[in-house]
Amino acid sequence: MHVCEFCGAPGRVRTRNDDPYGWHKTVCDICHPAWSSHRLMIVRGVVRVRDR
Repeated sequence: MHVCEFCGAPGRVRTRNDDPYGWHKTVCDICHPAWSSHRLMIVRGVVRVRDR
């Protein structure tokens, strides 16, 4: 619960946009904005980046 699920950097348990009722993941400060905006995700165990 201290390693970012996306990049492996030190992280903490957070929710998208820090909403207290959202989905919880361990995310670092760098990956959090991309995950909050739904651009960063894990699909079948693989980190994916969605281009918009």
